[in-house]
Amino acid sequence: MRRIGIDVGGTFTDVVMVDDASGQVWSTKVPTTPRDRVVGAMEGYRRILEISGSTSADVSFLGHGTTMATNMVVEGTGAKTALITTRGFRDILELRRVSRHDRADLYDLLFDNPRPLVERRWRLEVTERMTFEGHIEAPLQRSELNDLAAMIRDSDVEAVAVSFLHAHVNPQHEREAVETLRRLLPDRFICASHDVNPEVMEYERTSSTVINAMLGPVCGRYIERLGHALGDLGFNGKLLFMQSNGGLASTAVVADRPIVLLESGPAGGVSAAIRSCEKSGLRNAILGDMGGTTFDVSLIREFRPELRNKSLLHTYAVRSPSIDIDSVGAGGGSIVWIDAGGGVRIGPESAGADPGPACYGRGGERATVTDCNLVLGYIDPESFLGGEFRLDAKAAYRVVEERVAKPLGMSVLEAAQTVRSVANALMAQAIRIMTVERGYDPREFSYICYGGAGPVHALDLAQQMGIRRVVIPPLPGLFSAFGMTVADQQYDYQRPVERDLDHLDDTTLFSQFSELLELGATELRRLDVDPESARIVRLADCRYAGQPDVITVEVQGHAEGLCHALAGGFEAAHQRLWNFVSADKPIVVANLRMQIVTQTGWRGGVAQSAKAAASGLKPKATREVYFDGAKHALPVYQRSALAVGARVEGPAVIEEHSSCAVLKTAQNAVVDEALNLVIELAA
Repeated sequence: MRRIGIDVGGTFTDVVMVDDASGQVWSTKVPTTPRDRVVGAMEGYRRILEISGSTSADVSFLGHGTTMATNMVVEGTGAKTALITTRGFRDILELRRVSRHDRADLYDLLFDNPRPLVERRWRLEVTERMTFEGHIEAPLQRSELNDLAAMIRDSDVEAVAVSFLHAHVNPQHEREAVETLRRLLPDRFICASHDVNPEVMEYERTSSTVINAMLGPVCGRYIERLGHALGDLGFNGKLLFMQSNGGLASTAVVADRPIVLLESGPAGGVSAAIRSCEKSGLRNAILGDMGGTTFDVSLIREFRPELRNKSLLHTYAVRSPSIDIDSVGAGGGSIVWIDAGGGVRIGPESAGADPGPACYGRGGERATVTDCNLVLGYIDPESFLGGEFRLDAKAAYRVVEERVAKPLGMSVLEAAQTVRSVANALMAQAIRIMTVERGYDPREFSYICYGGAGPVHALDLAQQMGIRRVVIPPLPGLFSAFGMTVADQQYDYQRPVERDLDHLDDTTLFSQFSELLELGATELRRLDVDPESARIVRLADCRYAGQPDVITVEVQGHAEGLCHALAGGFEAAHQRLWNFVSADKPIVVANLRMQIVTQTGWRGGVAQSAKAAASGLKPKATREVYFDGAKHALPVYQRSALAVGARVEGPAVIEEHSSCAVLKTAQNAVVDEALNLVIELAA
């Protein structure tokens, strides 16, 4: 059978098909359709069937990732939502966190808060109160709740978020409220904080619940329409969605908790990189995903991704397990502009898919990073996307000249090279934040680059960071879509604890993990997933007493010694992050977490198209590339002609359907057993 991965990005929708038995891979890119992303996704689905000579009956599995949820939060295009909360707490979304750590820039005196997620007239209050210990202080007033439901029924509100004070300790009132609201408002999306984010900190819990509600109706309609469209074409396989944690989940889970879709697109690339690391024996790697809109950087340590449980999206607090990805607006489609001081700036605004960069020939009139790379020769207008999508080199030259070169008083080539250098500096800074600022030396990691523009910048970026090995995996421009085919299903569960570790014992800790496991196993059985074959990962959020932020550490071992192992893991992580430990301070266990991972992803190897490593490789063409202040005529090699063991010596260009890489003098690329291009750089 065959499996398909679809990644709906900001500029392109990437589609990959893999034959489970032979390892043969087919791929295509189609423009994303922002007004209705189902249209672009289905166009990609039809095209991949046509390219591969398949029918829907041949497809047993489809993994899907999308930036839709992230875009809705950033653009404020989610469903109109009402918040029902404890009387006296309706303004928590505007008060936010008093420390102001949710600001984009702590020192910006002109900072304006983004608009509240819910306008004040729809932040509704009901009389009820739980104590911090979970005791009922004031019962839920159902008559008030009925009145609020009547008000919502007569409005255009599509979703309702319920977040009561201390509901993470005792969710009884939230459960009663949700039951009542779903009965009175059967056509509205209803969710509660104890289901979305059952932990302390009422602002973060409320913000996450409201974001989940905002996403619910739109994502639900998307999932339903996509399922129907696939069914109309005869697809009868399993449809799973990529989550921000790097694992796939059923449509039922995603429809109930669409907050897990945030950052799901980049997470697909991380899942693919993990499989690549396992095949190549790379224990530690920095991942750089340069797409059309952003450059996303993340880490793999000991074959596992770095995770986080909190993030800020457009300064809104989000509490949901996700791969730790840091993004900067330095994608191929990021717009170049000159600031008031004459400095070159890139992004965060992107040309997107429509009109796209000027070289797309769709009316774009502003220079982008892609336009500059085309001017410099890093991209060939004739062979872009295998020649399926011809680029307008004259349009790129014109906008770079008008928008960048003339204002700076430079030649067009010098201006384009300046933009490229600024883009590299932005990406290098993102890598430093992910590594150096967290106690890691980037020189001890390999650099795996992907995204259509990732390999184009990879070697310059690695040299700037002192990284000695660059790995370009197969299908770099469609790597996130490929990740949808190799990722496993993963489901996350958590329980608030908020107790000193000294007041816990191994039996209590093991018992609470066992209860989480049973909760997860029950849900998996409901989803027709066998929990017996699942891999279990136990985690805990810990901090020293008095600290505001937690560190998530894995809890290893059996029933005996859990507390000791947890303390040791936390102190080791604290030492690495902050370079000290406080032996005299109690360790607080804030939350227990559990990952349940069940194998879904394809474990085969991509079939190589080249039959043998040729001793005398011949370039298919010659191309002029501008670097080091001059143009260089470089031989161009087709990656599909390079078999395992093949070696390309720089200077040269290695080109493929979705990307290319430029090797300079003394830079040599070798194809390893997993069909990666491995470039070793001088120290």
